[in-house]
Amino acid sequence: MYRSKLGAVLLAIAFPLLSFGAQSGADPIVSYFSGKQVVIKIDMPGTQKGIDLRFNNATPMNWKEYSSRLKQNGTAIHKGDVARITTIVVKKDMIEFQLDGGGFGTFGDDTNTTVAAKVVPKSDYEKSLEQQIANTDDPDKKARLQRDLDRERARRERQDAMNQRAAQIASQIKAQQVMDKRASGGSRFNLRWSKSIPENELSPEAIMKLLADYVDFSALQAGGAEPGPAPAAPAVSAVGVQPVQPSVSPTAQLQRGMSLNDVANLLGQGKLLSESVGDNGLKTQVYEYVSGDRRAEVTFVEGTVVKFTIASN
Repeated sequence: MYRSKLGAVLLAIAFPLLSFGAQSGADPIVSYFSGKQVVIKIDMPGTQKGIDLRFNNATPMNWKEYSSRLKQNGTAIHKGDVARITTIVVKKDMIEFQLDGGGFGTFGDDTNTTVAAKVVPKSDYEKSLEQQIANTDDPDKKARLQRDLDRERARRERQDAMNQRAAQIASQIKAQQVMDKRASGGSRFNLRWSKSIPENELSPEAIMKLLADYVDFSALQAGGAEPGPAPAAPAVSAVGVQPVQPSVSPTAQLQRGMSLNDVANLLGQGKLLSESVGDNGLKTQVYEYVSGDRRAEVTFVEGTVVKFTIASN
């Protein structure tokens, strides 16, 4: 019994030591890269899945998979952008090389873009009419009750239709919110091997060589100053309708959820660029507004702002 307990204790002590041994090259890699800035040579998808590079394959990059992730998630880091290495995670068979936050979609990120419509239940009055119709044999009374029931059902169906339309618009607004978060959430490279990371790949120099086709490490290798910040992207609005602030420029007061009239009062009458009706029956309009040295392109769905961009005129 004593030997059995002693063996269990020794195993418990040895296991973390063995685990640490498998990652003995992790500390120099983490300390070398963490917080540094690099220049990206390839568009990177706006998802925590990032780009997988499988070094047991003849061609590490699966271009079809890469293209699919870009199409589904948009671009978070563009070719030529400066990105900061925010996290390095070394596992048994993979190294996560995370940039500007590692990508949207990790634990706690809300990726759902669907807003469910509130279903209007039958009123007590509608239920009462149905019961009365079922319990009467008088044709005149039944016809009168049926007319009342039809009106009550029509009222409920109209409210249901309004709720459905509001939910569809809210879903489009939320989808745009998610895309904005994907665009600002960073991305990552996942360096993968089939069983375990070869010892000769567990060094900063080896990782830079593996990523040389996708990341420019020249500033780090030269030991010079880090690359400067990338050019600022066009401003995009904050989410939700907030009180208008008079001291803020008109275009900066644009917010999702505003009505077409709200925007006209703020920016004047815009120029209609396009108009269409989707399969769901919702009308989408894109307007251009010019205010001072700023140009705003605003997308409305059923007269509600769901998306906009602002750029210099």
